[in-house]
Amino acid sequence: MTKIKINIQKVCKKKKFIPLKKDFQKWLSFLFKKKKIEITIRIVEKYEIKMLNFLYRKKNFPTNILSFSFNSFFKENNFCYLGDIIMCKSYLEQEAFKYKKNLKEHWAHLTIHATLHLLKYTHNTFESQKKMENLEIKLLSKLGYKNPY
Repeated sequence: MTKIKINIQKVCKKKKFIPLKKDFQKWLSFLFKKKKIEITIRIVEKYEIKMLNFLYRKKNFPTNILSFSFNSFFKENNFCYLGDIIMCKSYLEQEAFKYKKNLKEHWAHLTIHATLHLLKYTHNTFESQKKMENLEIKLLSKLGYKNPY
Protein backbone atom coordinates (compact mmCIF):
# COMPACT_ATOMS: atom_id res chain seq x y z
CA MET A 1 0.00 0.00 0.00
CA THR A 2 1.26 3.45 -0.91
CA LYS A 3 1.90 5.85 1.89
CA ILE A 4 2.57 9.46 0.99
CA LYS A 5 3.75 11.91 3.60
CA ILE A 6 3.35 15.51 2.51
CA ASN A 7 4.67 18.44 4.50
CA ILE A 8 2.77 21.56 3.50
CA GLN A 9 4.13 25.01 4.24
CA LYS A 10 1.68 27.82 3.48
CA VAL A 11 3.70 31.02 3.54
CA CYS A 12 1.52 33.05 1.20
CA LYS A 13 -0.70 35.86 2.45
CA LYS A 14 -4.00 34.55 1.12
CA LYS A 15 -4.59 30.94 2.09
CA LYS A 16 -8.05 30.62 0.59
CA PHE A 17 -8.41 28.10 -2.28
CA ILE A 18 -5.24 26.18 -1.43
CA PRO A 19 -5.88 22.46 -1.89
CA LEU A 20 -6.06 20.28 1.21
CA LYS A 21 -3.35 17.77 2.13
CA LYS A 22 -5.72 14.95 1.14
CA ASP A 23 -6.01 16.50 -2.36
CA PHE A 24 -2.23 16.46 -2.82
CA GLN A 25 -2.09 12.87 -1.53
CA LYS A 26 -4.84 11.79 -3.93
CA TRP A 27 -3.13 13.44 -6.90
CA LEU A 28 0.16 11.73 -6.14
CA SER A 29 -1.27 8.32 -5.23
CA PHE A 30 -1.31 7.18 -8.87
CA LEU A 31 2.43 7.86 -9.18
CA PHE A 32 3.55 5.67 -6.31
CA LYS A 33 2.55 2.04 -6.01
CA LYS A 34 3.76 0.28 -2.86
CA LYS A 35 6.26 3.01 -2.07
CA LYS A 36 6.50 5.18 1.00
CA ILE A 37 7.50 8.65 -0.08
CA GLU A 38 7.77 12.06 1.52
CA ILE A 39 7.60 15.46 -0.19
CA THR A 40 7.54 19.03 1.08
CA ILE A 41 5.22 21.42 -0.74
CA ARG A 42 5.83 25.10 0.03
CA ILE A 43 3.21 27.56 -1.19
CA VAL A 44 4.70 31.02 -1.57
CA GLU A 45 4.32 34.55 -2.86
CA LYS A 46 5.82 35.78 -6.16
CA TYR A 47 8.79 37.52 -4.55
CA GLU A 48 9.97 34.25 -2.94
CA ILE A 49 9.65 32.11 -6.04
CA LYS A 50 11.32 34.86 -8.10
CA MET A 51 14.25 34.92 -5.67
CA LEU A 52 14.57 31.11 -5.76
CA ASN A 53 14.28 31.07 -9.56
CA PHE A 54 17.13 33.55 -9.78
CA LEU A 55 19.26 31.88 -7.11
CA TYR A 56 19.02 28.37 -8.56
CA ARG A 57 18.21 28.90 -12.25
CA LYS A 58 19.63 32.39 -12.93
CA LYS A 59 16.23 33.52 -14.21
CA ASN A 60 15.12 36.85 -12.75
CA PHE A 61 11.34 36.42 -12.89
CA PRO A 62 8.65 34.56 -10.99
CA THR A 63 7.39 31.19 -12.17
CA ASN A 64 4.52 28.90 -11.27
CA ILE A 65 6.48 26.06 -9.72
CA LEU A 66 9.98 24.86 -8.89
CA SER A 67 11.20 21.38 -7.94
CA PHE A 68 14.28 20.50 -5.91
CA SER A 69 15.22 16.81 -5.87
CA PHE A 70 16.65 15.18 -2.82
CA ASN A 71 15.95 11.44 -3.27
CA SER A 72 17.24 10.03 -0.02
CA PHE A 73 16.06 6.89 1.72
CA PHE A 74 15.59 6.99 5.50
CA LYS A 75 15.92 3.55 7.05
CA GLU A 76 14.32 4.50 10.36
CA ASN A 77 10.88 4.94 8.78
CA ASN A 78 11.39 3.33 5.34
CA PHE A 79 10.44 6.55 3.57
CA CYS A 80 12.12 7.98 0.50
CA TYR A 81 12.34 11.77 0.74
CA LEU A 82 11.92 12.90 -2.87
CA GLY A 83 12.45 16.62 -2.41
CA ASP A 84 10.75 19.99 -2.28
CA ILE A 85 8.15 21.57 -4.51
CA ILE A 86 7.72 25.34 -4.39
CA MET A 87 4.39 26.60 -5.76
CA CYS A 88 3.39 30.22 -6.27
CA LYS A 89 -0.31 30.46 -5.43
CA SER A 90 -1.02 33.80 -7.12
CA TYR A 91 0.87 32.75 -10.28
CA LEU A 92 -1.11 29.48 -10.47
CA GLU A 93 -4.37 31.36 -10.02
CA GLN A 94 -3.48 33.88 -12.73
CA GLU A 95 -2.57 31.06 -15.14
CA ALA A 96 -5.81 29.20 -14.45
CA PHE A 97 -7.81 32.37 -15.11
CA LYS A 98 -5.79 33.37 -18.19
CA TYR A 99 -6.06 29.94 -19.83
CA LYS A 100 -9.61 29.27 -18.59
CA LYS A 101 -8.57 26.21 -16.59
CA ASN A 102 -10.33 24.76 -13.59
CA LEU A 103 -8.23 25.95 -10.63
CA LYS A 104 -8.22 22.62 -8.76
CA GLU A 105 -7.27 20.73 -11.93
CA HIS A 106 -4.45 23.22 -12.52
CA TRP A 107 -3.12 22.64 -8.98
CA ALA A 108 -3.32 18.87 -9.61
CA HIS A 109 -1.53 19.15 -12.95
CA LEU A 110 1.32 21.25 -11.63
CA THR A 111 1.71 19.07 -8.53
CA ILE A 112 2.05 15.99 -10.75
CA HIS A 113 4.34 17.87 -13.15
CA ALA A 114 6.67 18.99 -10.35
CA THR A 115 6.72 15.51 -8.79
CA LEU A 116 7.71 14.02 -12.14
CA HIS A 117 10.65 16.42 -12.12
CA LEU A 118 11.58 15.06 -8.67
CA LEU A 119 11.53 11.61 -10.31
CA LYS A 120 14.01 12.90 -12.95
CA TYR A 121 11.55 13.45 -15.81
CA THR A 122 12.43 16.43 -17.98
CA HIS A 123 11.09 18.31 -20.98
CA ASN A 124 14.43 19.43 -22.39
CA THR A 125 14.00 17.57 -25.70
CA PHE A 126 10.94 16.94 -27.85
CA GLU A 127 11.02 13.23 -26.94
CA SER A 128 11.35 13.80 -23.18
CA GLN A 129 8.64 16.49 -23.32
CA LYS A 130 6.19 14.14 -25.09
CA LYS A 131 6.97 11.33 -22.63
CA MET A 132 6.37 13.60 -19.64
CA GLU A 133 3.22 15.19 -21.09
CA ASN A 134 1.73 11.79 -21.99
CA LEU A 135 2.30 10.54 -18.45
CA GLU A 136 0.73 13.71 -17.01
CA ILE A 137 -2.30 13.31 -19.29
CA LYS A 138 -2.68 9.65 -18.28
CA LEU A 139 -2.45 10.39 -14.55
CA LEU A 140 -4.84 13.35 -14.75
CA SER A 141 -7.30 11.22 -16.74
CA LYS A 142 -7.25 8.61 -13.95
CA LEU A 143 -8.24 11.41 -11.60
CA GLY A 144 -11.10 12.41 -13.88
CA TYR A 145 -9.41 15.61 -15.07
CA LYS A 146 -9.07 17.01 -18.59
CA ASN A 147 -5.96 17.05 -20.75
CA PRO A 148 -4.10 20.21 -19.60
CA TYR A 149 -2.44 20.67 -22.99
